Parts: sequence; structure tokens; C-alpha cells
Amino acid sequence: MSKRDIILEAALGLFIKQGFEKTPTSAISKTAQVATGTLFHHFKTKEDLISALYLDIKLNLKELLITSINQDVLSNPENMNQAFIEETFQSVWSSMIAWVLENPCKFKFLTQFSDSAHINSETRERVESAFSEWNTLFEKGQTLGTFSDMPVELLVGLATNHIFTSCEFLLVNPDFWKSEHFQQQLFRSCWTQLTSESLDELSNTPFCSQAKKEAQ
Repeated sequence: MSKRDIILEAALGLFIKQGFEKTPTSAISKTAQVATGTLFHHFKTKEDLISALYLDIKLNLKELLITSINQDVLSNPENMNQAFIEETFQSVWSSMIAWVLENPCKFKFLTQFSDSAHINSETRERVESAFSEWNTLFEKGQTLGTFSDMPVELLVGLATNHIFTSCEFLLVNPDFWKSEHFQQQLFRSCWTQLTSESLDELSNTPFCSQAKKEAQ
């Protein structure tokens, strides 16, 4: 493991336990067993460090996404069909939950710091660009009538919130993940909230119909 990675690993543990503000760089370098000068050689500021940590974790998830999505089909969206959309979504969903169960500290970091003002805009832009395939999957799913015709960012948010809530439960109750029946139940609960039939019913309620008119 490189010194950079050792520093990031030390920072990960400390940020989760103590928070960003209460974690001095001296504590990070001490935990990483490197000189403070070495820390600043890799990261000029603590903000640079937390941004790098956030980016590394997100890119790790990005690699997971790539292995879960058939890139040949994704690069030729015309070859997609509804079965591909659901199978791919379930593959990504399952892989993300398995990743969280294997990397609880990284997941806790994401839940604590995803919205942190200390993560710079350049990092956020790189992360958004890295996950463009995820948006493409939803956009194509809408074209095929699989997903509801709601803003893609809303669909992504609903899926992400469901996954995060599921992971928080499973980290406390990991034995549930061993049950295939439970996994299928959990997936269906996520899938049905995104599909055209379930969300179209919601969007036709008076409140949502009025909201859509006001947004136009």
C-alpha cells in the first residue's frame, strides 16, 4: 500500500469517528505513521484530503458499476430492451449492497460526508461524470416505458435512498442478506417504486398533477 493510500485509510477511520472539524492533520499523520510533511506532500489541505478520499471511494463504486453493466449494449442503446434494463439494474443494486457489506467504513463515510461543503466542486463534477452510465440506464428505461416519466435525478435519488436505507438495516442485521427470498423481496420493493406503473399512479394524484403543471 502506498503512503498516499495509508494516509487516506487513516483519514477515513478518523473522519468517521471524530468528524472533519475535530480531526487535525497531525492526528491523521500520527495514525498513518507518516511525517506531517509527507501528508502535505500528497494533500496540500485537509479539504484536498477529504475530496481525494471521497473521489477514491466513488471511483471504487464506479468500477463496480462498470462490471455490472454490459458496456457493449450500453454503448449501443438501441440494442437495449426492458429485460436488459431490469437485469442490469438488479445486478447493480445487488453489487452495491454487497460492496457496502464488505466496506462498512466507506459506506459510513459516504452517508456522513456526501453533502459536505468541504468536498470541492471539481471533485463533485468528476464524480457526476463518472456515473453518467447510471443516468443513461434510467434514460433508456424511460424511453422503453420501464421507468416512470419523472426527472431522472429524482429516480436516481429514489434508488439511492432505497439502497442506502437497505444497507443501514443490513449492516445491523447481516443475516437477512443470506436469504434469497429476502433479497428478492427487497429488490422488488426498490424496483416497483421506480417503474412507470407505480409512479404514474402517484403522479396522477391531484397534488403531483398540480406540481407538474407548476414546473412546466
